[in-house]
Amino acid sequence: MKKCKFCQADLAENGTFCPSCGRNNAEPETAAEETVTVTEETVPAAEPACTEEAPAENKKKATPGKIALAVAAVVVLAAALIALITVGLKEDKAQGGTVNTEPSAAVEETVVATVPADGNPDDVTCKGTYTVADDVAIAEKDTVVATIGEHQLTNAQLRIYYRSVINSFLNTEYGYYMMMYGMLDYTQPLDTQLSTEAENQTWQQYFIQSALDNWQLTQAMAAEAAKAGMEMSQEDREYLDSLKASLDETAAYYSMTVEDMLLADFGAGVSYEDFETYQALYLNGVPYYTAETAKLVPTEAELETYFAENEETYAANGVTKDSKYVDVRHILIQVEGGTTDESGNTTYSDEEWAACQAEAQAILDAWLAGDKTEDSFAALANEKSEDPGSNTVGGLYEDVYEGQMVEPFETWCFDESRQYGDTGLVQTTYGYHVMFYVGSEPVWIQQTETDWTNEKVSQLLDSIVESYPMEVTYENICLGEVETA
Repeated sequence: MKKCKFCQADLAENGTFCPSCGRNNAEPETAAEETVTVTEETVPAAEPACTEEAPAENKKKATPGKIALAVAAVVVLAAALIALITVGLKEDKAQGGTVNTEPSAAVEETVVATVPADGNPDDVTCKGTYTVADDVAIAEKDTVVATIGEHQLTNAQLRIYYRSVINSFLNTEYGYYMMMYGMLDYTQPLDTQLSTEAENQTWQQYFIQSALDNWQLTQAMAAEAAKAGMEMSQEDREYLDSLKASLDETAAYYSMTVEDMLLADFGAGVSYEDFETYQALYLNGVPYYTAETAKLVPTEAELETYFAENEETYAANGVTKDSKYVDVRHILIQVEGGTTDESGNTTYSDEEWAACQAEAQAILDAWLAGDKTEDSFAALANEKSEDPGSNTVGGLYEDVYEGQMVEPFETWCFDESRQYGDTGLVQTTYGYHVMFYVGSEPVWIQQTETDWTNEKVSQLLDSIVESYPMEVTYENICLGEVETA
């Protein structure tokens, strides 16, 4: 199965959005110059090795929030939810701290908050705020808030979908931009901030509606799978059967109970049975989603037509038929020594640069004296390279685009005469790079295929839910108090 190139989670066939980290695998990955410790949380990357900030027109557009949530809803993995439950617990354990499992209190506000007035009782604006005290949340946990035929969604189950969509949104680059530019403040109550995604809705209302839509979609896919006689895979069945034991083990490690973890992440009134129901429903629908999306393979003619129809938009974002992605392997040998002035600027002598070059040349010569294969070069990169972002993947950078790398590195990569297997040395401010050229692909093909597929997936999802109308009693909805910061 194809893996996410950012976090190595499994991807759905033909899927580009990672279910765990939420990132689009059609976008270029950058490696960190400094070692970055990655936990279950997604964190902004450090400055990439060999790279400089690309001009805005060369960057791909951020994934729109609605599409990101819809796609993430379909391919969200159980592991992502378990990771969400345990976010922050590892640090407490490592520091010998005590995890607070008492019912959560309201977050102290640092800004003046305004909850909007109640709105239309027949849509998500019904209540200005859906947050209630823990005792109310527990009392209302089994109250039905939505139905699809004979299937019912309770408040407790809705809270899991609610936190799931928030997490999915947060882990998309689009969600990150929303926070970075101050359009979504996770340190403040979501019922006090107007959403940029839906007119006259708070972020809480927007995420509640997204959660309801996601339940509708997972119910529809599970029903379609059942109609087609599809069953969850043996691997998924074994996972579901071992879920309770796995959570028990995780909870015990943190001196907690499973109920403690569910309380910490979803709020009061959510039981293990609710969480298991959530998991089972998703896994029942996976075979149908996988089978249907596997059919979404565009022909060359369809890609040509799609690109022509959107050529102006692509050109505005720096994508033309002349643009290309490059795959390259490299071994970085950093220059050593140097003299640092009072301003913190470090310069290196000619002798220090010569020593760095000689070390890089020796590595290249050793490779040339061997079998001269890409595999042997990758092995050398893992052994010798000082770039922590790529020295565990054979020095590989995939989908490098123009404007991403520092100039000498990029000039070598995008030389029009470059052929598979070309090697050489490149000097940058980081040191000397032993280069191995892997190949290239036109940007427009990959970008168009991604956009075409996403459009078809969106149409597929719309067609599925049409057959499964959902009725919602908005006045019954209530959420427990859970920190989102």
